[in-house]
Amino acid sequence: MKIQIFIIILSASWILIPEEFIRSLVEGHISGDGESAMDSFEFTVIVLKAVFSLLLAFIGAWLYRKASQR
Repeated sequence: MKIQIFIIILSASWILIPEEFIRSLVEGHISGDGESAMDSFEFTVIVLKAVFSLLLAFIGAWLYRKASQR
């Protein structure tokens, strides 16, 4: 059951976290010119979105475990 909850929260957070929020966090920190800067920017956005989604999924699974122990 914990694995299903983890996957559901991971999928939902991947879909529901807006990319514009992540882009606004990263926008001023990527320097460079041309295609390499854009590749770095897009990769950073994808990685940050994955990290935020995983973090939310782990917190959700942890909260489920805490609630089921009571």
